[in-house]
Amino acid sequence: MNNKNIKYFDEELDIPKLFSVLWAKKYIIICITILAATASIFYALSLPNIYISKSLLVPAGSEKSLSSRLGGYSSLAGLAGISLPANSVNKSTEAIERIKSYDFFIEQFLPNIEYKDLVAAEKWNEITNTVDHSDLSKLEEPTYQEAYEIYQKILFITEDKKTSFISMKVEHISPFIAQKWLILIINNINSHMRDLDIAVARNSLNFLNNTIQTVNLSETRIAISNLIEGQIKILVLAESNEDYVFKPISFPIAPEKKSGPTRSLICIYGTVLGFLLSIIISLISHYLNVRKV
Repeated sequence: MNNKNIKYFDEELDIPKLFSVLWAKKYIIICITILAATASIFYALSLPNIYISKSLLVPAGSEKSLSSRLGGYSSLAGLAGISLPANSVNKSTEAIERIKSYDFFIEQFLPNIEYKDLVAAEKWNEITNTVDHSDLSKLEEPTYQEAYEIYQKILFITEDKKTSFISMKVEHISPFIAQKWLILIINNINSHMRDLDIAVARNSLNFLNNTIQTVNLSETRIAISNLIEGQIKILVLAESNEDYVFKPISFPIAPEKKSGPTRSLICIYGTVLGFLLSIIISLISHYLNVRKV
């Protein structure tokens, strides 16, 4: 860098001169700031309202999964020569991970909703309580994996490790769809986990009933009988409990007030960004003009 440029940059550090430069470019700064503020207002107004339906859940009954409960009979199973899983898995944590999974989305969520409400919803009509959709025939329809990415963005689950309470939220431009989907997720994970445990318990009962007929030792038969009794208890618990994993403390509702977007902040940020951009443009313009001299 030559001495002329070094001298120029040293002079630019002069704060009063800097303000004089900006004052000379005040009309450019004002125009760009106004344009940015106007654009941010139109952008904020173009965004649809977002509604979030919430539910506070508590783990229902035992916190342990079926594999953990089976592990409680491991000593009896050892007498009978049967190996049972002994690992302890938190059932609610397992359920949360299942809800987030692609398999749950495809098998339990997607078949029970309107696909276009997820991938093409544009505006909610408060008067008719209907959702306007973009025309998918003119666009490339999102694939299931792309729809799954949207599902991940609208679903929020947090678990308090101290209290074991689970907060579950779903957002949508329609408050009624947000409520409907949240209820769907809670009901389906309860029934899905219950069906899985029932299937395992029934298979275990069939295996134990067949095994007990092939042994002659009384001690082994007693051990297997106790295992069968335990499996029956598990089966009865699963069959009779609708809130198998999660029990709602606060049931999902259709919110009356929107959760976003915060249009005032969008306008403020847009205006500030425009103001800063105008200053940068003014300084660059001044620097280029000086170099030409």
